[in-house]
Amino acid sequence: MRSRADVRPASAALPSDATVGSALRIVGAVLHAFAFVCMALLLWRLITPARAQREVVRVDADGRLDLSLADALRSAPDTLDVRMIAAPDARARAFMRTLRGSGRVLQLRVDAPLSPVAVSVEDAYPLAGGSRIQIVGSDAVRAAVADAAGLIDSATLTLAGTHTRSGQVQGDIHVGTHDAHAAVSPLSAGAPITARVLVIGGATWESRFLIATLEEAGWLVDASVTVSPKVTVTQGTTRRPSRNRHSIVVVLPGGSAAALASLPSFVRGGGGLVIVGEAARSARLASLRPGVPGAIIKGDAGAETSSDARRGLDLVSMTALSEASVTLESRDGNAAVVARRIGAGRVVQVGYDNSWLWRMAGNDDAPVAHRRWWTAILSGVVPLRAPVSRLVRNPAHDTLDAAPIAALARDIGMPEVRTARVMSVSPSLASQLDLRWLLALALVSLVASWTLRRWRGLA
Repeated sequence: MRSRADVRPASAALPSDATVGSALRIVGAVLHAFAFVCMALLLWRLITPARAQREVVRVDADGRLDLSLADALRSAPDTLDVRMIAAPDARARAFMRTLRGSGRVLQLRVDAPLSPVAVSVEDAYPLAGGSRIQIVGSDAVRAAVADAAGLIDSATLTLAGTHTRSGQVQGDIHVGTHDAHAAVSPLSAGAPITARVLVIGGATWESRFLIATLEEAGWLVDASVTVSPKVTVTQGTTRRPSRNRHSIVVVLPGGSAAALASLPSFVRGGGGLVIVGEAARSARLASLRPGVPGAIIKGDAGAETSSDARRGLDLVSMTALSEASVTLESRDGNAAVVARRIGAGRVVQVGYDNSWLWRMAGNDDAPVAHRRWWTAILSGVVPLRAPVSRLVRNPAHDTLDAAPIAALARDIGMPEVRTARVMSVSPSLASQLDLRWLLALALVSLVASWTLRRWRGLA
């Protein structure tokens, strides 16, 4: 059995001077090597140009850019990849123009083509009341129409155009799709003191019921109805259009040549003209009509009682439209109602023939619908008194775009369509190396290496 003297506490092994010196030599060598690496990187950073930096920014569904101008100018990226979910609004486009003017490169891209949309709104003639809203967009795109008071309507947009009516518009009109947002303030102009209509045409069922329809709707109607080459029945004080008396002239088939002769000067002076059906074939109207009449497309039998009653009417197709014409209504891809401006006046060409069949053969609501449709046609050509002003009820709102895609193409350019998602490009290694940090690390490493050498007694 061991004695108490044999039991001694174990003393900790102390490192020898050789071990400490070896460790200090290794640390010094590492610091020395690290300093030379930093100096080499510093020299490489000075002689190697940094590659262009890229930054990915987004245009959100509301048309806003998710980047502030101050941040963009401070970070100064050489290239901006702008990924668009929707068309940028006016403020975002001005932002991008500023960046492009400062020397940045903008690369615009979308995952799918943006849907074009444009909107206009103007006060309708007081007889019809309310406002007339016209929208053009891609085929089969759903859009919501709203003003400051809330949702007005929803519609399927077409390249041929969509129009709707509402009561008095409150504030600005906004039309939103899944990737575009159009907005505009209403146009307003003074209406004429009287909007008297002159109907010119032959003695047919169409002329009889059209005159009756307009009078039932409250229009003041004059008429020049040709019964035979030598007999013309008139209503009112004149057979010919006069700017002092008439605001609108409706031309039906069979109108007298004498009455048609003065229409060009009437329209260019600010009058409204509606050309109906086969009347567009008259040579005297060739310079005024928006489209060249072609073959007659028969209507669907019995469709007068359906929800699309005009499908039951014969349609005079338009084989060629003038360059300045706008399609207001179409049927199966064929233009049915087309408008254009000539001088100070407006011309609307209605391709439907014998619209009286709609009134007589339709359902119980057909007479009312027939009156409203013709009132809307005539309200679109009423000459409104100048000046025409835009009602800006919110002057501080500077992002209204009546046609955002067209404005994008004009201001910036159209984006490139890329279905694959492109991620942000990482900056090059040279651009990530900061010269000040490299210099500081090299100096600290050299000072630490020199201090260790002095501690060990080396020169």
